[in-house]
Amino acid sequence: MEWNLEEALDYYRRQGAPGDQNALIALLKEIQKENGCIPAETPAAIAAAYGIREPLVLALIRRVPSLRLAGGHCMELCAGPNCGKAAFLADYAEQIAPQGVTVKRVGCMRLCGKGPNLRWDGRLYHQADKALIQRLMAAGRR
Repeated sequence: MEWNLEEALDYYRRQGAPGDQNALIALLKEIQKENGCIPAETPAAIAAAYGIREPLVLALIRRVPSLRLAGGHCMELCAGPNCGKAAFLADYAEQIAPQGVTVKRVGCMRLCGKGPNLRWDGRLYHQADKALIQRLMAAGRR
């Protein structure tokens, strides 16, 4: 039997989505498992089906480390003991992230002397600051 988004939406509605965020996250994980990533149009489809706002769905995708939007960019910020002291950078990145950019807090990148550290689409940056985040996010809008 072929996987179907409408059937998955109905199933997770019965599991408590969208009110139960765990059910909504389980739906997103299933969608990603079936597609390899979350297709860019899917957050809008979920929002419409459940009568919720699309930014809520996008926020969940950004906050769950294993979830990734198709064609999107990924910013990973070190949340280790040293870089984690600059948690305001992750908060800032989450606030200004355009649609299609996933912001994740990850474990220690083991480059403490060069931090705060972040990874943008796999490329590592040291001594991250708000200006770097702004430049990367601007690139993500293009």
